[in-house]
Amino acid sequence: MFAIKEVHQIEMTSRCNLRCRYCPSPHLARPKMDISDIDYTRALQWVAHYRRLGTQGELNLAGIGESTLHPEFVRNVYLAREAVGESGVLVLATNGLLMTDELARAIAPARVATFVSLHRPEKAGPAVEALRRAGIFAGVSNDPSVAATNWAGQVKWHISVPQTRACHWVRGGKLIVLADGRVSRCAFDASGIGVFGNVADDLSKLKTSPYELCRTCDQDVGVPIPSKEQAA
Repeated sequence: MFAIKEVHQIEMTSRCNLRCRYCPSPHLARPKMDISDIDYTRALQWVAHYRRLGTQGELNLAGIGESTLHPEFVRNVYLAREAVGESGVLVLATNGLLMTDELARAIAPARVATFVSLHRPEKAGPAVEALRRAGIFAGVSNDPSVAATNWAGQVKWHISVPQTRACHWVRGGKLIVLADGRVSRCAFDASGIGVFGNVADDLSKLKTSPYELCRTCDQDVGVPIPSKEQAA
């Protein structure tokens, strides 16, 4: 069991405007929805809490969905910057389909390091250029080709990353806030099977631990993984 030290990611939405063949959850079991203002505010309050404790240095505004689809995306980016602090690292990953010059300029003052996935290369190029012009382009994500994982066995995909990597999620006391306000153990948890609380709970009293996906993951949690019978 590991104490929570960081809200590493907040999923603004579980909706997506792509249907990638290698999506870890093509038929999402949980609702496709935008995070509510109440849950987003609660999540950011915990970000600020862990920042004050000195354990929160980075916040990623991504999840299984496409963050730019959230109707209050720009506002939420600025709220996140405030929560993580001026010296904190704010990160976003986008497929780029909705990234225009106007949108890039709108979020640029929040200094959000933005990565563009190569799910749709013909759309990624213009998005990269817009982000470059705004000064917030951080790089492209081509992990399925150069740093492939199989999402803990959830997709039929080759693995090219080292097999003995240390898990920075469970061992690092990190969590992801899902769009419905629940909190889960890692970003590989597309379907929510690793949920162990809600953002409305007192996260300082919660502890994360290995869960079902850890048995099929390429990362090392550093502690024994319970059997299905023990987990039940």
